[in-house]
Amino acid sequence: MNNIGYIIKEQRIKNNVSLDKLSKLSNISVSTLYNIENDKLKKVNSVFIYRLCKILNIDYDYLTRIRWEIHPIFLNERKKYIAGKSNI
Repeated sequence: MNNIGYIIKEQRIKNNVSLDKLSKLSNISVSTLYNIENDKLKKVNSVFIYRLCKILNIDYDYLTRIRWEIHPIFLNERKKYIAGKSNI
């Protein structure tokens, strides 16, 4: 299994951080964190992903690449991002 929620949960457990503590550190509700970890949300706010990556020491670029591969709805976002990079 190589999805975002699994990676976040695995890293949280590895760092010995409870959902409650992660909620306080990230300013994301416990229920939202639970839903992210258990892949119950259709769309996950990229700001939430960024916060969780910073707190849990996860490579944000890696996790967002996974997001684009798992969720085809983000393909358009990815194309816009890549197009924006080529114009720089």
